[in-house]
Order: sequence, then C-alpha cells, then structure tokens
Amino acid sequence: MPYPASLIAYAFVKKGIESGSPVTQMKLQKLVYFAHGLHLAADDGPLINEIFQAWKFGPVIPSIYHDYKFYGSSPISDPDLYFVFGEASSADMKLSMLSTTAEKSINATWDGLKDASAVQLSNWTHKDGGPWKRYYQPGVNDVAIPNEDIKEYFKENFVKK
Repeated sequence: MPYPASLIAYAFVKKGIESGSPVTQMKLQKLVYFAHGLHLAADDGPLINEIFQAWKFGPVIPSIYHDYKFYGSSPISDPDLYFVFGEASSADMKLSMLSTTAEKSINATWDGLKDASAVQLSNWTHKDGGPWKRYYQPGVNDVAIPNEDIKEYFKENFVKK
C-alpha cells in the first residue's frame, strides 16, 4: 500500500532530529527516493503514492519540496513548524500504522545513508544509466520518472541477489 510522500518525508525528518543530525530538503528528497526504490525493488510495490520528477539536482517529489521549501538549504530542525497532518500526534499516529515492509525500507535507507551528505546522495542519483539521468531535461521540472525504471535500477544496483 503506497503512502503519502509527506508521511515518509516526516519519518526521515523525525529520525534526523531525534539522532541529532537534521536533514536538509535536498537530503530529504534523496532519502525518500532511496527508500521508495528499495521498496519497489523488494517487490513490495510503491512506498509512496506520488511520482518522482527529474529536477536539476535529482529526483524530486514536488509536494515535499513545497512542504519544506521554507528551510531552503538549512537543516530541517523543527517538525512542529509544518505538519501535513495538522498535529504532531496525528502524524506520529499515522507513522505507527506503516506496514512492516514500509518500516524496513525507511529504516534500511536511514541506517545506510544517514551519514551521507546531500551532495553525495545527489551524485549517486545522477550516475550514468540511472533513472534520473534517462529522464532529466535541462530547464524542465515536470518530467516523470516511471516507478518501473526506478524498480529495475534498484534491483540491479542495490538489492542483494
């Protein structure tokens, strides 16, 4: 079952704050992308119910961009400043209802990438042969990156066989 991208983003924002390493908007986009890719590659279907777009600095979910653009390139340090779901307790309650496979995708992504910089993650998404590289068109921000391409790329490059 796919979830709102804002809920998955909130999970990473919360993990960043709780660990003392708040994420930036750019890093947040990449964490959601990697979690989504891992989830797809594990044949669990899409993690989020929105489609990534190929923007200049990598795959982007526009709603996450708009939710957190207030922070610019600064770390997202206050999850209470913006709540898609209205109140912290509501967002936390929705997090507690994530499936086991969704939690595994989020936790595996966080554990593996929490120490990577936003620039490192962006560089990884820009590699030759990757979905972003195939769909990016300079100056155009609304080109969709199909989930099937993300799934195949993650199966080939990130999932143990």
